[in-house]
Amino acid sequence: MPRKSQPLLYKIFIWPLKIIFFVLRISLLTGIIIAIWYFLQIVGIFTVRVPVSGASMLPTFPEEGVISFQRYYSNANLQKYIPQTIQHGDVVVFENEKTHEELKRQEKDATGFVKRAVGLPGDTVLIENGYVYVNGKKIKESYILKPRSTYGSKEVKDCQLVKVPDGKVFVLGDNRKISMDTRQIGLVSFQDIKYYIPFEKQLGSYDANWRDTTDDFTKEHDSLFDVKEYIALLNDERKKNGLAALKYEPKLEDSASRRAKVMLKFDEFESSAPKSGYSMKDAMTDSGYSNITYGEFPMLGYYDAQELFEAFLEQPGAKEFLLNEDYDDIGVSTFVGELNNCPVQIVIQHLAGYLPPNYGSGEITSWEDGLNKLKSVQAGWGKLKEYEDFYSKNRQDVDRINEIINLRINRFTRIISRMKANEWFTVEESGWVEQDKNLSDEQNRIADRLNK
Repeated sequence: MPRKSQPLLYKIFIWPLKIIFFVLRISLLTGIIIAIWYFLQIVGIFTVRVPVSGASMLPTFPEEGVISFQRYYSNANLQKYIPQTIQHGDVVVFENEKTHEELKRQEKDATGFVKRAVGLPGDTVLIENGYVYVNGKKIKESYILKPRSTYGSKEVKDCQLVKVPDGKVFVLGDNRKISMDTRQIGLVSFQDIKYYIPFEKQLGSYDANWRDTTDDFTKEHDSLFDVKEYIALLNDERKKNGLAALKYEPKLEDSASRRAKVMLKFDEFESSAPKSGYSMKDAMTDSGYSNITYGEFPMLGYYDAQELFEAFLEQPGAKEFLLNEDYDDIGVSTFVGELNNCPVQIVIQHLAGYLPPNYGSGEITSWEDGLNKLKSVQAGWGKLKEYEDFYSKNRQDVDRINEIINLRINRFTRIISRMKANEWFTVEESGWVEQDKNLSDEQNRIADRLNK
């Protein structure tokens, strides 16, 4: 029996509807699969592989690697059905405007930071004497690289009690002495968290290099800093960069110590010393040291030589400072005192060096020409004293012009000698250079009067 053909209307409308329905079924199925995938990432059955770099999470994570995280959602509606909470000790990945700015400044190809949650909403966090206190209790942290290594910074200072508000978390890196975290960029919003690893899931996976904390609270407060070891590390780094070794200068150690006391007393760490008015130059003068170029670099915290070396190289601008070819001498002071009634140690490096002035031949010639002109007129003005009538009427001008000429000749001779030796002028000699135009103008005025 022949099959009856379908109506034309059926062909026009029904088949397209079937195609649309088929596509919708595929899209729905795809959406369901994606939703299940994300759900399994959120609950931790499936993980997200996140690249990490840098030393701020040592010893938990390597300096370079890829770590498995759970996806984190702070969405309130989603939290109703799939509750997620960040707990003490969880490691979080977050990004915000401050992380973007910092990573851009460092020219790093990343967007977020990886840190550990230490303080949660409602907690109080205090950093004092290298330890962290949460809700008034000093906590033992087996995951940090070094014991007693947590110190304040610009956002959270030592001995500053921080109450963590709702929606925020207080985060720190495990390598505390080089980590940039809440201490520098402030509290982190839960909205900024992208991934996390619960503390319990770190055990057995990332705790292989964690420390025994038995003696953490019995550590001596004195620094184990070894100056000779530190200078050897620094000079080795300078050698690698084709620079001359620095010579240790006890007078610079003394000037660094003087500045350390002032910095803690006035809570100022700018080299210009706007509060105290006692600059590095003042400290060097009081220590009996002088040089042409100099600079200082202060850091707060207790360090051994290796830690200080690594920490300095991590600080913005520090590497350029320590590897500056203009420096010849170095002095280091580790001073324990109080800052705003809070115990703290400050480590200050003072570096200095000599740069020859390299006067141009034309500049020296100019001074020599001036000296020759002065000598050529010296005898003539001196003879005026032999004319008794003239001299008696113009004694003051004659004596003064001869005094000026003799003074300028002596100064020119000293200045030319200094320039030919390629040495910097003393403060007094620099004053002579500035004063000479006035002396020259006065000499010309007197000469005009006497010539009339």
